[in-house]
Amino acid sequence: MKAADVPMPTTEKAPRGARRKRDTRARLLGAALHLMADRGVAGVTINEITEQADVGFGSFYNHFASKDVIHAALIEEVIGHFAVALDKLGEQLSDPAEKIAASARYTMLRGRADPLWGRFVFQTSFSRDSMTTGLGKYLLQDIGKGVSSGRFTVADLPSVYIAVGSTILGALAAVSDAGRPGPEAAPDLFGDETTLSERIAAILLTVLGLSTEEAQDIARRPLPHIELPANPFAQT
Repeated sequence: MKAADVPMPTTEKAPRGARRKRDTRARLLGAALHLMADRGVAGVTINEITEQADVGFGSFYNHFASKDVIHAALIEEVIGHFAVALDKLGEQLSDPAEKIAASARYTMLRGRADPLWGRFVFQTSFSRDSMTTGLGKYLLQDIGKGVSSGRFTVADLPSVYIAVGSTILGALAAVSDAGRPGPEAAPDLFGDETTLSERIAAILLTVLGLSTEEAQDIARRPLPHIELPANPFAQT
């Protein structure tokens, strides 16, 4: 067989139009993430998103019907996938207390490693809607399982959910903003950053009814290994 007759290997590529559409969508999501991480969904306009993404205003509506729709897409892609990964802790940890502690620690460590992600999670807050989406949904499920099994002593589930969720959010805000420049150096209110996630996890477990001694013991245990998805828009 002649060299000219040898078929050349081919690599399938998406059509140019499909690649352009995919890239535009990713740019819009990345721009929205950066803006909403700082100001929340209410503080951002569609025009600001398209300007930061460097795409035409009308292009936005080729991908998203509204600002709320792009926000929901970010929750799914940036927070939802992370939450699903955390849910796999149940395959390694049978104790609801260990799972709550590990999930909280992973969330804070992720916020420290990826401040943009942490600030976006903080901006979504633990609102009424968050009980059915993102991290809030899984937190509510984990607390509920601990209550139903008798592991947690909770008289008022909604209030405890708010208390636990608010504590995680406050810690997440602290670690995500730690490296941001400010008008002046803030006082060290948080102590050793390397142990902050463990200390917060211990506090959460005491809120759920565990003794201080047991809560601290569980919070200090080595974290089980799980594959956490990367933030696809961190460098956008």
